[in-house]
Amino acid sequence: MLWTIHCLDGDDVTAQRAALGPEHSAHLRTARPTALVYGPLLDDAGEQGVGSLFLIDVPDRAAAERWIEADPFHRGGVWTQVRVHAFRQSPNAPVQLPLTAAEPAAS
Repeated sequence: MLWTIHCLDGDDVTAQRAALGPEHSAHLRTARPTALVYGPLLDDAGEQGVGSLFLIDVPDRAAAERWIEADPFHRGGVWTQVRVHAFRQSPNAPVQLPLTAAEPAAS
């Protein structure tokens, strides 16, 4: 099942983000399962990080929560808001992500 994880940074965490950045990046390279899509959320100018977004394929919410709780940014207090939501991609989307065998395509 696909899950989105939307994380927003706290105030004044630029130094924490920079200090934990290499560990966060290493974690994303080795975390299992591997995220399908991920990247920073940016301010309107596209210059400052304000959070992170992930799309992962795990069986349930508990697995998604365990996945994000293992991230150094989560453990280090960079994110003050973390939201986890089930996601079903539209069959009309121009990019199709792989589906798990148990997940039917949306109709």
